[in-house]
Amino acid sequence: MLNKVQLIGFTGADAEIRTVSGGKKVATLRVATNRYTKKDGDRKDYTTWHQVEIWNQGTVGWLEGRHLPKGSKVFVEGEIRHDRYTDQSGQERFFSKVVVATPQHELKSLDRQEASDED
Repeated sequence: MLNKVQLIGFTGADAEIRTVSGGKKVATLRVATNRYTKKDGDRKDYTTWHQVEIWNQGTVGWLEGRHLPKGSKVFVEGEIRHDRYTDQSGQERFFSKVVVATPQHELKSLDRQEASDED
């Protein structure tokens, strides 16, 4: 079985890093991807927002050591998971997220500035 997703997009805000029970850290990031259609010479853009949850401790540590601000171009590889929660009115809501949890998953900055920092 294979559950794998790869995205190239732009961050919508700074990553949020929090500590959960047991002392493990998790980072949350929103990434926007775009596609467009063209009909009769008119271009229409569509943006899709993806919630990315990062459990890989090496990747969380990498994020803690770098500032990855809003608008940063990133590559994300992980798996799709579906989750649910109950909102304030008692309505059950469902959502999808990309989870970066194993050493095979990754988050990488594609900004030129970042690449030169690693040399």
